[in-house]
Amino acid sequence: MKKFLKILVVLLIFGGSTYTQSVQIYSQFKTFQQALTATGLSFSFPKEFKETKALHEGNIDVDYAMELPEENFQVWYSVKNTHQLWLKRKMYEDNLKYSVVPPDSIYNIMATAAAQMLAGKNNYIVKNLTPEVLNTFHADKGKSYQLELFDRPETNHFQYGLLLSLQKTGVGFISILFLSNDNGPDFYKKINKAYYSVKFN
Repeated sequence: MKKFLKILVVLLIFGGSTYTQSVQIYSQFKTFQQALTATGLSFSFPKEFKETKALHEGNIDVDYAMELPEENFQVWYSVKNTHQLWLKRKMYEDNLKYSVVPPDSIYNIMATAAAQMLAGKNNYIVKNLTPEVLNTFHADKGKSYQLELFDRPETNHFQYGLLLSLQKTGVGFISILFLSNDNGPDFYKKINKAYYSVKFN
């Protein structure tokens, strides 16, 4: 944060930045809700959490973010509606000149790309979510990625992550990234507090 010579200037700028941050967070949640609604998702804000600024930098584009205060733990959400992609696929499916990626496979492609960007090709473990877990999310497909993260300022120097990617056929998908510096039992206790915060309708 920039240093200012005069206390009055500090107070004025601090007060203004506080207002700006609150507006940004409100706008962030409003936009997130719109994306959820368009993709047939519902969100329940978990207890003990508070909103934090979502990252939009480089290849990282987060729709919504929250944290456990004083716990060094964050949750990031990213929503993708595939309705328009399905329309484009129908437009081109009879044209042999075009080869369009099936929209329902994009969730897996993007999740794998995110895991490799965050952790590298050999620093994550991927698993298919069980039918029981998918039913709880009302999802058709899903995977989890356990990550050992690169040390980067973009991810607040967090060391470990758990990425969930959930897909609803013909509708869209959501990615949920849990971040921490602890990879032990406490990490998963914190994850459980927000694990089912979002579901397909």
